[in-house]
Amino acid sequence: MSAIQAAIILTIVNYLVCLLDNCMAWDATWRPLFVGWLTGLALGDAKTGLIMGAQLEAIYMGISAIGGVTPSDPMSGTLIPVAAVILSGVDQSAAIALAIPVGTLIQYVNTLISPIQLAFLGLYDKYAAENDQKKYVFLHYLYLFVITPLPRALVIFVAVWLGVGNLGGISSAMPVWLINGLDAASGMLVAVGFGILTSMIWSKKLGIFFFVGFVFAELIGLSTMGIAIIALAIAISIYLVESGLKKVQQAPAVSDSNHEEDLF
Repeated sequence: MSAIQAAIILTIVNYLVCLLDNCMAWDATWRPLFVGWLTGLALGDAKTGLIMGAQLEAIYMGISAIGGVTPSDPMSGTLIPVAAVILSGVDQSAAIALAIPVGTLIQYVNTLISPIQLAFLGLYDKYAAENDQKKYVFLHYLYLFVITPLPRALVIFVAVWLGVGNLGGISSAMPVWLINGLDAASGMLVAVGFGILTSMIWSKKLGIFFFVGFVFAELIGLSTMGIAIIALAIAISIYLVESGLKKVQQAPAVSDSNHEEDLF
């Protein structure tokens, strides 16, 4: 497959993912797990795409836009590394380690072209004030199918066309110590992703279960499925206990009110 063919295929993939995200609101189709699988499927290696998508999902799981911070773009940060591995034979660890820088670079490019999208917002206000429904609906579909997804797709096209083939040559020229370092860095990125996610959901009430899960996994050697089943059983038990306590606390109030009604 030539570079131009790969660029066209991946541009179509990027366009479809953006379109799904626009049409179905926040449906998580832009997440690495889905984008990685879809990229691999389009390039003829869905297994590699799914495996890398799962690894990148662990990295991007805790990354989100907070305030004015511009996070790495998970869609391009998945699509380009997966394409580099499948098309150019780049080492997976090296590609995963480059996912965050690649996604950050593409995100900055997307930020630069965002004024093109914002320029059309004034037309929405104008057509709404004039009650011009035909022009409003036309602009809506134009924004949905062209204005929003097309600039991103063009950026991906240029990035894949000019970058993926070069990544293969760069990977072949890398010394062994650098490959090993990138391998270690990719493992650290997964740990950082889970660490960020844990810090977002951490609470004193639920923190103990983190250590319980660690003991189950490292000391007892339970599989992920086994730990998930135990966690589900604990969650259901806590829910049933708390529901029972609420009923007990509400019961006296109901009985007292009924007693007062009987007296009157």
